[in-house]
Amino acid sequence: MTPVEPFVADAVIEAAIAAGLADPSLGSAAQWAAVRQYLDGRGDDPWPDRSARMAVGGTSLADLQSWLAEDVAVAAPLMGAFTSHDTSIDHADVIVDERERAQLGAWLTQVSGRPCDVVSATVIGGGFSRRMWRATVRQGGADRRVIVRIEQGGMFGTDTVTEVRSMRALHAAGYSVPAVEAVEETGDVLGEPFFVMEEVPGVVRLDDQGLDDIIRSVADLHSVPASILDASGHSAQDVVAANIEGWREMYRRHAPEIPLIEHGATWLHEHLEATGPSVIVHGDAGPGNALFDPERGLTTIDWEFAHVGDAAEDWAYLALIRGRRTMDADAWKRRLAEVAGVSYTDEQWRMWLAYNHFRGACVNLSARTVFERGPRRTADQLAIGVAVHLRFLTQLTEITCA
Repeated sequence: MTPVEPFVADAVIEAAIAAGLADPSLGSAAQWAAVRQYLDGRGDDPWPDRSARMAVGGTSLADLQSWLAEDVAVAAPLMGAFTSHDTSIDHADVIVDERERAQLGAWLTQVSGRPCDVVSATVIGGGFSRRMWRATVRQGGADRRVIVRIEQGGMFGTDTVTEVRSMRALHAAGYSVPAVEAVEETGDVLGEPFFVMEEVPGVVRLDDQGLDDIIRSVADLHSVPASILDASGHSAQDVVAANIEGWREMYRRHAPEIPLIEHGATWLHEHLEATGPSVIVHGDAGPGNALFDPERGLTTIDWEFAHVGDAAEDWAYLALIRGRRTMDADAWKRRLAEVAGVSYTDEQWRMWLAYNHFRGACVNLSARTVFERGPRRTADQLAIGVAVHLRFLTQLTEITCA
């Protein structure tokens, strides 16, 4: 097995810093300062020596965990470059350049058969899987607001076609998601596949009623027939096993085999059990991905991770990972039980937390590939692909190597 975690080349990071300081859409000055601190302090790449040691055999799990701890310490400055899902962060207003607006307008004219002009477009800050615009389009003398979601080089192993399929199926089933207006799958127009959807009115709410509505919306999602996305009829346990393999295959597209991730996959196959029938899983449910409007109610957004899986995946991610900025894990568990009747044993919570850490360790590696390939290298991409990946891997090993 070939060990990985090689450094991103110095020259690539240097070029990213220079570009980022000139373009606020790529990251703030404070983020790039954190990247500089990481670059200047990381020293030589330890993996050639580690590879030589592994080649002769006898490397233990304890050795791998020790190396991981060293890598986490080196990558610590990059956590300062990660904006996370903090909804309180003010992102710089960045205007989409005229050329890209014209390209989008020409394409919308072509697909709709009516002249369409993109009057304005502004980059929406805070998203990682997609580059997003809030745009005003003028057609037939009337203006309307839309959101444009553009892929970023395969970030998180997600794609436009799968996301749109999930959204349209859920919309047809009556679940509250934004309506998709048009899809460009080739990447020929804006350099990456994208889709245009309605701009949904609403705001992020973190008050008690808002959090309870989020919980109810996830429970409602799990009640939508999973067959609208997967009519295979596979058993719930087979679906769990397939999802483990899916994430493992995804990370291998971005890196050679990583021993601690491989160990985690084997451990999950041996220990992770379905908690009930397969359901539609959002994959990133929680505050920040739910918009509240007095008339429309709650609309769930950001469906790139949607798939068929186990309900515990969403609940563990919400209670133990995504929602921890709002309440601690025990408070979330009590709330889930009170609002949605969701209850798991301590062992089930631990198993599905391990699964979510495994998924995070796998998908975040894609960010490193996106950063290395460019052309739009952001500070968050490097932070996610290195430091956040290592954090998830550490949390995974704390369970699977105990």
